[in-house]
Amino acid sequence: MPIYEFRCRSCEVVFEKLVRNSSQPVTCRDCGSEDLQKLISAHAIGTGAPDTACGSAPCSPAPACGGGACPACF
Repeated sequence: MPIYEFRCRSCEVVFEKLVRNSSQPVTCRDCGSEDLQKLISAHAIGTGAPDTACGSAPCSPAPACGGGACPACF
């Protein structure tokens, strides 16, 4: 079940919402408006994905986890 980030166009509040069923309308937690913009969010980093195992930017071609090769990425 994905967690999405939304911005309410009515009151400008930004919030996250667990969306269990995409057919159910999402409403603003503050004002109740359905006029929302789904925001593009960065994915979780350091969750075991091979390209982000060091917990920072993708490790190749130049690792952001310190000079040289990141042992968690190889």
